[in-house]
This record gives sequence, structure tokens and C-alpha cells, in this order.
Amino acid sequence: MFCTKCGFNAGDTKFCPKCGAPLGQNKSATTENTPVTEEVTNTPVSENATNVEANTFNDGFNQNANTSTTEANNGFTQPQAFGQPQAFGQPQAFGQQPNGGFDQAQYGTVNQAPKAKKKWPKVVAIVVAVVAALAVIGYFAYPFIYSLVSPKAKAETALKNLGKNVDSYVDEVLENGLTSTDTQVANETSVTLKALEFNDEDYLEYLNAKTVKWDIQSDVENGEMSGDIAIVDEDGDEVVTIEMYSDGSYVYFSCPELFEESFKIDVDSVYSSYSSYSAMLGSLSSSGSLDLEQVEQYSDEIKAVVGDVLKGYNVFVENLEYKKVDNKTFKSENGNIKVTEYEVTVTKDALVKGFNAAVDALYSDKEISSYMSLLTTFSGSSKDSIKSSFESELSSFSPVSFNMYVNNEKEIVRLSVTGEGNDGEIFAEFIGKNDPTDYIHVGFNYESDVIDLVVKEDGDSYDINLKAQGEDLDLTIASKFTKDGDKKVTLDNFSIVGTADDESFDIELSGQSEIKDYSGLKYKKSDFSGASNIEYLTSSEEQTLALEVLSNIDVLKKVVSEDLIDELFGSAISTSTNSSYTGTYTAADYGISLQINADGSGVLTSDGSSIDVDVTISDGTIVVANAYDSTDYISYSVTFTDTTMTWTDSTGSSIVFTKGV
Repeated sequence: MFCTKCGFNAGDTKFCPKCGAPLGQNKSATTENTPVTEEVTNTPVSENATNVEANTFNDGFNQNANTSTTEANNGFTQPQAFGQPQAFGQPQAFGQQPNGGFDQAQYGTVNQAPKAKKKWPKVVAIVVAVVAALAVIGYFAYPFIYSLVSPKAKAETALKNLGKNVDSYVDEVLENGLTSTDTQVANETSVTLKALEFNDEDYLEYLNAKTVKWDIQSDVENGEMSGDIAIVDEDGDEVVTIEMYSDGSYVYFSCPELFEESFKIDVDSVYSSYSSYSAMLGSLSSSGSLDLEQVEQYSDEIKAVVGDVLKGYNVFVENLEYKKVDNKTFKSENGNIKVTEYEVTVTKDALVKGFNAAVDALYSDKEISSYMSLLTTFSGSSKDSIKSSFESELSSFSPVSFNMYVNNEKEIVRLSVTGEGNDGEIFAEFIGKNDPTDYIHVGFNYESDVIDLVVKEDGDSYDINLKAQGEDLDLTIASKFTKDGDKKVTLDNFSIVGTADDESFDIELSGQSEIKDYSGLKYKKSDFSGASNIEYLTSSEEQTLALEVLSNIDVLKKVVSEDLIDELFGSAISTSTNSSYTGTYTAADYGISLQINADGSGVLTSDGSSIDVDVTISDGTIVVANAYDSTDYISYSVTFTDTTMTWTDSTGSSIVFTKGV
């Protein structure tokens, strides 16, 4: 038996051993000879002719669709099996199907009936083209279509992009900021007061020198710093200078124009005076330096932690509830922006899933596995207990919703939370034209309380404005500065204007700061040998300092006016303003007399010997110091009458002086 597919003589098998086609149909393919019902004209075919019509799919497509089986032979006189020997010109048909299927002629002649034009290639081509077009359109349109059918997609992407920005920022700081080789820096900064008013009184007129300038050198790696802080008058002259050095533990300083001594103060005490975080800051300062190499050493771990936390953040974002509100034009103070508004709800489920994902990521991160093991060991808390503890803390959590505007670039334009009854709002807007973060507006308002912060960046210029209003507060802080390259910043203006607790104020200043070439520390610790610790000065040392200041009062007058000196020092310099103390006082029994002049100078005479002195009367105490050596002085409690002056020592013994006429 011959295979009707490949022509191989397969014998009596049911399947062709060559191509595997079933052979059972051959029996049905051969039929009894039937008389020819129509005259057939045979046309000879050359021996090398191919069977061009063999196995043509639906060669007679749409022909004889409604004819009977007997009519389907189309005039072939003797159908027989494929491959059976036959004379040339003998037409044959195999596997004859009704309705015109699989007609063929082999090695012979056929009745050349007209053939219908083939339509299927065009149909297939059109279908393929349509499918391809849909595939291409779908590929590029998918994000848009997905955003239409899923209100979550665009909003979720915007929030995730926010996380990516945080991750990129951390990478940039770790790779660029902390790896900087500028561990030795010299900085020169100057600040000038432009306004200084309190309760409508202008205090700027009390200042003869309005500029503070500091030239500081820092060796960050070793925790050392030194330099000069100077008060500069309008002519640019430095009238008072503080020379300083710090080793990270103490700040050493001196002021040659006012004091002969040097001083020191514990850095920790400075922090504890001005910060509630003194313990933390103190430990940093007492270590002597911030070891940048250590920070760099753990940069991979820091990146790992940030990445793991962001994994949790992304899971949190994915589990928020999103509702598309509307497509709209947001009329911001920096122009109109086309946005899509969403209502986003934070649920307990989203918080728990996000937190759990972050914990899982942290505990499975090989980069920090040893640290997580230590955490578990010392805290006694396992991964599961941390999760369950967090979830229990949220037992009474109620869903919180906020509104979010997203632009066409899937960037967050506005976030806002509105209080119940619309009686308050917290919002953040990112409305820069080139970059949303070039213009940030953050605000809070509730009843009469308002906080409004605007940060703008325009090339190298930056504006920061803060407004705060409350029951007893109306405050505006404005700042504008300009960068000039990487090393110079000009503070164009900084101002604080407003009222607080019925006190009004107006402070304005300007200045600039510039990084200079580092050439070493100007001062070292040995330059301040014998420095006195300010925290532990004795009363005697304090009096000595007071006398030194008063003896150099002319220097202070270059900084502040005489009127302000009178207000600041009060009775400490009363001898120069209170004529009731002037005159000559004599204690005849002791052979002592004291002449007090109106400017605070005087002459002390004892046993016939006299020396020039400076006299200070303050808070019931009189200090008489050698005019040429302020460390040589005497001090007593003092009282005055119209005609007497009485000195009393620590034992209660007294000397009474009689005022001369």
C-alpha cells in the first residue's frame, strides 16, 4: 500500500513508516470505475511537468458548493490510488471530497475548467497585519490603557517614584558627600546687620560696628578648628577680635583688646546649654572627630538598610486603597498644571504589610545579617515578635485618607490631608516647571493657626519664606541666597519680622560665605596655655575680668554707643555717671584716703604713698584696682551716705571713710 502523503510503499501497515501518515483511508480512496458522463479532452503533458495542482487547498473554493457527491468527480473517468501506475493522459483523483475538496491530476491531463481567484492569501495577510498593528499599539499604549482601566496604576507609580528619589538621594550622599576628600577646609564668612528693632525701638543706632566676620580653618578628620572671629566697623577695621582653637573637647579663646588672660570652655557644656540632645552631641564632640572612614566603611550597610526599608515602602504603597476622583487643571501659584486627582486611603492592612515586608527584607539581607542577629540577641525580639508587636500597636488604628495630584509624568504635584468637617488642612505642593522640586510649598492651617513654607530654586538663586500665625504669633522669615560656583554663597537677605506675645521685632541681615584654600591651622592649643575655665571662675577672677573690661571701655565704644554701654553695664560704671560717688574719702585712723573721679579713675593713698587706680562700684561692692595691673586689686562690700563711705570685709570688720568737703 502506498502512502497518500509521501508516496512511499508502506506495505500493509496502518501508518507510513516514513512520514507517519495513517494508511487506512487508501481503501476508501479507491472506487469502482464509473462511466464518463462528459466528454473529456486530453492534453498531453511533458514528462518533467510537475503536479502543479496536487494537494492544492480548496482549489475549487466556493465551486459546486451545493452539488451531490456523484457530481463532485468533475468528469474524472477513473479515480484511483495516489502513486498507482497509469497511462499519460489518464486523469485521477484521490481522497475525493464532496463540495470540491482536494481535486488533483497527476502525470496526465485534466479538463481545464476556469479557476476562481484565490482570496485566502489576502485574508491571511490582512489578519496578520491587523494583529501586528494591535501588538505594536498595545505595546506602546499599555501604560496609558492600564492607567485608564486601573485608577491605582498612575497614583501608585507616583508614590513609588518618590521612594526611588529617596534611594537615589541616599546613594548620592554616601557616594559623593561622605567620600569627599575635603577634610581640611578654610572658610571665610561675614554677616552684616541691616535692621535691629524691638518694640519699634531701633537698636541698630546703638551699634558702631555692625559686621561680624570669621575666618576659620577646620581639620575635620582630626576634629580641630581654629581661627579669628572679628567685629568690624563701617570702615572695615577689626575693632575686637576673638582668637580661638578647639580640639573637639574644649574651645580655647582670648580677646587681646579686652583681656590679658586666655579662657577655655568644655564643648559638652556648650551643647548641654543649648540642646536637649546634649548626651548624643557630647559623645560625638568628645570623641574628637567624626571619623569619615568609619562612615564610608558602613556605607554599604546603610544602603542596604535604606533599600530594605524602601521594599517595605513599596509594599505599603501597593496595598493602599486608590480612588480616582477627576482629571483637572490645578491652578497653582506657579502656573496651571494638568493633573489627575486621587483619593488614597492608608489602612491598617497596608501599614502591616509594608512593615512586615521591610522586616523580612532586613532579616533576609546578607549585607546586614550579622547586625540583625545581634539585634535579636540583645533585644530578645525575634522577627515574628517585632511584627506582632507592631500590629498590636495598630489595634485601634482607623483608616486615614489623603488627596494626591499626579501630573502626566507620574510625578506627585500635591498631597493634602483634610480634617473632619474641612476645618483644617496639611498640604505639600511640588510645582516647579522644570523639576517639581524647584518650587515646594508646604502648609498647615487649623482655625487661627497657619504655617506656610515656600522653597524656590531658580538656577543658582534660592528663596526660602516661612509664615507662621497663631493666637499670639505673627511671624515672617524670609531668606534669599545665591550660589557662585561651588565655593561661594551670597546671602542677599535674611529677615525675621513680626510679633510674638505682644513683642514686635524686625531683624535683617546680609552676608556671604566662601571656601578658601586650606594652609593650616592659625592657632594651636599651646597658644592658650594657662587658660582659665570659664565655668569655674572664682569671684576674684570675675572681678578682675570686670575691671579689665572697664579699663578697656574705649575699645567697647568702638563697637557700641556710650548710651548702650550705660544700659548694659548699669551700676558697674556708675562712678562715671553718678556724681554722688565722686570726691575724696579719708579714714584717718587707718591712714588711708581714696579719691574717686567722675570717669572711674582715682588715687589711693596709704601711709603717704599713692598709686593711680580704677574704681568700680557695683551691686554693693567696691573694687579698687591698680591702674597699671588689673590683677592687683582690693574688694569690699560698700555702703554710702551723704558724708560717709563704709567698707566691710568678709569677717564683718569695717572701715568708715569721711567724705571731704
